[in-house]
Parts: sequence; structure tokens; C-alpha cells
Amino acid sequence: MSQRHRSSKIIETFDEQFSSLSSEELQTFIKHVRRRLDDVDEKEKPVKEENNIFSRVFLLSALLILQSGSSFILQSFSDLISRHILITMYLTMLVGAGGNAGNQAAVLVIRRLATSKSFSVRSLILRETFSAVIIGALVTLVGFVRVWIEERGAILPSLTIGIALFCIVTSSILLGTLLPIILQRIIHVDPAHAGPIIQVIMDILGVCITCAVGQTLLVNLSSHKHKEL
Repeated sequence: MSQRHRSSKIIETFDEQFSSLSSEELQTFIKHVRRRLDDVDEKEKPVKEENNIFSRVFLLSALLILQSGSSFILQSFSDLISRHILITMYLTMLVGAGGNAGNQAAVLVIRRLATSKSFSVRSLILRETFSAVIIGALVTLVGFVRVWIEERGAILPSLTIGIALFCIVTSSILLGTLLPIILQRIIHVDPAHAGPIIQVIMDILGVCITCAVGQTLLVNLSSHKHKEL
């Protein structure tokens, strides 16, 4: 049966069924058809790209001001930084690793949001939590060896940077997983904005984590050992 003949047959069958409908059934049928057409139009509607210069400038300016807050954190840990210069030596490596890990996770989630209409957020979070621990442990091992070689076998500095690196990478992956979902489903903002937001948040959080771990291990722990001696 040709496509044209098949279409004609469908139209004839439709006409027969259509003519047998009552006025009430006809009204219900028309409403149903309109809903279906609206659904088709909504699916075929092209996605409007956000290209507003002013909104982009506003977002970047807000992130710039937010990112400048890391300077206040560094000022509060000025004694730690002046005594242990290795904090500043590896700080860019640490916050860079956090930004990279967060952006990597965000890209995967944004792709899932774009290609999948529905998926389990809970299972996604559980899977990414497990991945964050594994990735964090492996990246920490690489960072630990890197610092251990640079510091000529010094364990405490290597352990300090390693612990900070693990905390930064794992928290960044979790943030990169959650933020696109929050932006799209709760705030109703384009999840593509998650990339620069994660970068800024992890810059600030990375500085906080690094200084906190350094203060605990390099200052508090060392002074406690000296008191015991």
C-alpha cells in the first residue's frame, strides 16, 4: 500500500468517526486536538539564546565583586601565609583544581538536562557523590606526590596540601552537580551560568579550605608538638 493511498484511507476513516460524534463529544475532541497542537508547537519552538550584553555584564560584575572577597580571607590568615610560603605557592593549583572539577561536573549535568526530559535527581547525586570521593582521592594522590617531591620528602606540608586538595575537589564536584539543577528547576535561570559561578565560589571556598587546613596542621598541630617536647 502506497503512502498516498494509506493517507486517504486514514482520512476516510476519520471522517466516518467524526460524523458520528455528538456536539458534546465534538467539543471535547476539539479541546483535545488543541492541547496536542499546543504541545507540538512548544516542542518545536526554537530555544531562545540568551545574548543580552547587559545581563552578562551584570553577572560578571557581581561575580567579580564576590571573588574579591578572597582577599579578606587571605588578610585574616596573614600570619600563616607569612610563616608558611608554601600556602601561596600551591594556592593557584588548589583553587584551579576545584574550578576544573566543578566545571567538569557541571558540563555533564547540563548535558543531561538538555538531552533528558526526566531523570532521578537523587540517583544522580548519589552517583556523583561516589564519583567525587573516588576522583578526589586519586587527584589528591597526584597532588601529594607533587608536593612531596617539591618539598624534598617533607610529610606535613605534603599532607596539608593533600587534605586541602581532597576537600576542594570533592566539594567542587558536588557543587557542580547541584548548581545547574538549582538554577534551572528552582531559580529558573539558564544552567549554562553555572560554569562561572562555580569558578568564583570555588576560588573563595578553596582559599578558605586551604587556609583552615594550613592553620590546623602547620600552626596548631606544630605548636602542640613543640609544647609536648
